[in-house]
Amino acid sequence: MKKLFVSIVVSAACLSFNANAALESAKKVKFVGDTEFAGFCKAAINNDVNTLKRAIERQVGVLASSKQRVLDIVLDEKNVSCAGKGLAEFSATRQATDVVNFIQAKISQ
Repeated sequence: MKKLFVSIVVSAACLSFNANAALESAKKVKFVGDTEFAGFCKAAINNDVNTLKRAIERQVGVLASSKQRVLDIVLDEKNVSCAGKGLAEFSATRQATDVVNFIQAKISQ
């Protein structure tokens, strides 16, 4: 399978963790590389499970035949990375608790 890399550069040095700061930091993100998969990183940046679900659904039939298999592929850091980290690790460092909880729930199924 073709390796997919999505790299993002976050230019904000200090972020507070309130909703307003999260919205502001999302505006300071630059997507580099294969932006077809940027939705996965964007979901972590915004802590938005619906964005993650839509990104997964868009790849059904492209990467794999099911949502679960797409998620499995995307969670492999060799396939998709955000700022050099795997999606799960990147979500955790961004304190995207909703996305992390969704990923953990899907992994345990």
